[in-house]
Formats: sequence, structure tokens, C-alpha cells
Amino acid sequence: MQIHVGRPKDLEKRQRILMSAKHLFLKLGFHGSSMNQIAREAGVTKLTVYNHFQDKATLFSCAIEETCESLLKAQPLHLSANSDFRQALYQACELSLTLVNMPEAIKLEHLLMELASEQNPLALQFYNASHAKLRAMWENFFRQAVALQFIEADAPKTQTELIVSLLHGLRHHEVLLCVRAVPTPTECQHIINHAIEIFMLRYG
Repeated sequence: MQIHVGRPKDLEKRQRILMSAKHLFLKLGFHGSSMNQIAREAGVTKLTVYNHFQDKATLFSCAIEETCESLLKAQPLHLSANSDFRQALYQACELSLTLVNMPEAIKLEHLLMELASEQNPLALQFYNASHAKLRAMWENFFRQAVALQFIEADAPKTQTELIVSLLHGLRHHEVLLCVRAVPTPTECQHIINHAIEIFMLRYG
């Protein structure tokens, strides 16, 4: 990622370019968005865009990283000896389910699939900025839970794969394919309670 430090006006332009790029990439895809369109939407010249970002791939990486950071800006999930683990697990599940079902997150998934289908190396950068960070959040949560003896020990990766599968699974695949609606709050509550029940049968 390129980092330019300059006058406030330059930083403000850079932010406008990033916001415009994020909007167009999510709306039109990587190939459907041009540097000319991004410059026009940001209200700057094409040269200004290239002064801040050397090419479209660099701009895409920066815009997507910023989008993922904003989606994952929730506070880290901390446990203590006095924590109500089931309640904490419910909150973590709720956060995870909310994140993946946000309209912006669903658009990001479609964009990731577009890049992955053509074996574009940007897909891996995209994955590391989004899915890998969510996985790390879960794995850290389960490390804490094991250390505090709230659950049986196992590889955090294995525990993460189980809870994520229970929360999302085929249902979310159908949401991404637009053949099923995003779960309602009541449906999310049922999904979470069911996931926790099965998870605790294994690790409680």
C-alpha cells in the first residue's frame, strides 16, 4: 500500500479518491471501473489519482483494505475469568453474522469471486484483508476461552471452522447467489442459538 504524507488538502483528495474508488468497485466490479470514472466521481484529475496511486491495482487494494477495516472495526473480543462465556459467544456470533450479511460485505464477496474466477492475484490480498482477519478474530477468542477453561482445548482453527460453518454454511452460500434473503433478526437469533447449542455439545 502506498502512503503519501502531505498537506491536508492532499490528504483530503486522497480520501475522496479512496471513497469514490470503493463506491465504484463495489458497484461496477474491478474491470467495470476505470481510473477516469474514479477521478470524475472524486472531482479530481486523472493525473491527481495517479499521483496518489500508481495504478488501478494499487488503488483497488487500498480501497478494499479500507472497506474491510471499516467493516471489522468492532472492538476485539476479550474474555476474563468473570465473563459469562455463553453470552460472550452469543455476542461474537452476532457480530460475525451481522458483518457477513451487510450489503457492503455481500458486494465484497461478489467482487472476490469475480477476481478468484480469473485467478487474479488481487483475490489473495482481498482475502487477507477480510476473511483472514475475521478468522483471526475468532481464533483469538477461542484461545482465550481455552486458557480460561470455558471450553475444552482444541486447535483454534478447528473450533473456528465449526462455529463459522454452523453460522453460515449453505444458507449464506444461497444468500450470495441471491436465491435466499438475508436472515431477519429473529432468524439470526435462532441460527445463533442453534450454533451455540451444537458447539457446546462438542466443546462445553
